[in-house]
Amino acid sequence: MWLDAKQMEYTPEGHFVVQLSEPIAAHFRYRSWAQGLGCERREQGRWQPEDGDFGISLLDAAALAGADSPLGRFVGDIPAPVREVVQPYYYQQTRLLQWLARSRNARELFSHSPNLCWLLMVGSGEEEWPNARVDELLSQPRRQILKALTGSGSKAIVKLLGRVRLGKADLKEYRLLCQALAQPERLLPLTTWAEIPVNLLLVATDFPQLLQGRLIRPLVLTKELTPEAMRARIRRYGRCWQDALNVARLLGMTDAQIALERCEDPQALKALHDRWTDRLNRQRLIAVHGKVEFPPPPVPGNTHIHPILTMEDLQEEGRLMHHCVASYVHNIIKGECYIYRIMQPQRATIEVAFQNGEPVIRQVALARNQKPDEQTRAAIHHWLHPDERAHMRLIG
Repeated sequence: MWLDAKQMEYTPEGHFVVQLSEPIAAHFRYRSWAQGLGCERREQGRWQPEDGDFGISLLDAAALAGADSPLGRFVGDIPAPVREVVQPYYYQQTRLLQWLARSRNARELFSHSPNLCWLLMVGSGEEEWPNARVDELLSQPRRQILKALTGSGSKAIVKLLGRVRLGKADLKEYRLLCQALAQPERLLPLTTWAEIPVNLLLVATDFPQLLQGRLIRPLVLTKELTPEAMRARIRRYGRCWQDALNVARLLGMTDAQIALERCEDPQALKALHDRWTDRLNRQRLIAVHGKVEFPPPPVPGNTHIHPILTMEDLQEEGRLMHHCVASYVHNIIKGECYIYRIMQPQRATIEVAFQNGEPVIRQVALARNQKPDEQTRAAIHHWLHPDERAHMRLIG
């Protein structure tokens, strides 16, 4: 919720008053820290207790409004040590502050297990638990609090939760925590981590196989990525790992898991995945065509132009040049086209076909399908038609 100075008031009693006209009319206030930060709504000239959430994260809103604003002065009355430890918790931040202001048990829980205390505040708010139930849980052992929130609780998982490093501490991270903590058996590989990035819980719940590999640390400890980008990255490499295992099973490999676990980083995983996929494709081609060598090229190469003679060479050409020439394999095997690489004056891939019994250039592609310059086109034409001086003609 965005507030401007005209909507805010800091009263002599230390309360913070807000009067809204849009998107809905509302007149409410937060009582001072000393009075528990209780929220009240103005009704018929009187302040009435309000259990609803107006969506204000007091500390974050105060940082935007400035220290001299009414909200900034109100928040300044909250003890600095409290503000410092609560600041990282964005979602239900005000509810957390309210419970810390009025409950000794909440303060004790937060001092020993801040993540669990935040989970309790968010979960009880989401489920609209009465204050009496929250009070009762705050007097229980921490494993019982965790069990009430997730359906499972133990001392080991409570300790593990204490080592989780949250990012935004928003609703998404709350749900991710609940999903992970409800499957404690999947979290056991994380007990050796001194600090657990919250996105690692996504690995534990959705791609637990990644936890066994060496690449997991460089995968989740990359700090320059946003949480959303990190989650997308984890999902991408989790699917790559699973796909590699599926390919390995089709190949009859028995040590695939060991090989995957030895990958030092995501790039090594992708390279291994691609290598196994290439091997499977070769086996399937052999089954269909009985060979993987291509038909002899209709025109020999020269110093700078070399024919591509095997499927392995074709696939490597596609990888190096970042284009889809490897998809032409069936056409090449049937003799419908032939592929060459040219090294100078530009590095390019050449497709040769036949038209009326004569070899012609169908296409020439530089890396990433860029077009060649005139000098390269002339060199290719001179190679294919050494007795002609005309420019190369492209068909198709």
